Amino acid sequence: RVKELTVDPTAAGDVRPIMHHPPNQIDDLEAQWGVGSSPQRDDLKLLCEQNEEEVSPQLFTFHEAVSQMVEMEEQVVEDHRAVFQESIRWLEDEKALLEMTEEVDYDVDSYATQLEAILEQKIDILTELRDKVKSFRAALQEEEQASKQINPKRPRAL
Repeated sequence: RVKELTVDPTAAGDVRPIMHHPPNQIDDLEAQWGVGSSPQRDDLKLLCEQNEEEVSPQLFTFHEAVSQMVEMEEQVVEDHRAVFQESIRWLEDEKALLEMTEEVDYDVDSYATQLEAILEQKIDILTELRDKVKSFRAALQEEEQASKQINPKRPRAL
C-alpha cells in the first residue's frame, strides 16, 4: 500500500505543497535527546500534509511536541531509575570507605583518592540528570505555550 501513498510528479491532479516548519526547540531536543523520527510521528506528518485545510500548522507542531514530551518523559524516568540504582552502589562504596577510616593505620591517600573518584562520578551523573530534567521542564513550558496557540483552520462539519 506504500505505492498508493507515493507522489508521482508526472501525474496530473491535486498536489499539495509539503508543509515546512522553521527549526525550533523540538529540533534541538531531537539532537540532544536522541529522539527523532518514529512511525507515529511520520504518520501524523503524512496525515497533516494530506489534510492541510483541516489541520493547522500549530496543531501539527503541538502534536509533534506532545510526542516528543512523551519520549523525553520516558527518558528522564529511565535515567532517574538508573541514578537511583547507582546511588545504592555509591552508598555501599562509601560505607566501605568509612569503615576503612576506623582502622588504626589506614591508607589516607587511598581513602582520599577513592572518595574523590566517587564524588566526581556522582557530580557528573547527577549534573547530567539535572540538565535533562531542566531541559524537560523547559520543553513542558514550551508545550504549554504551544497548546494555548492552537487554532483550527476551520471548524469540522458535524
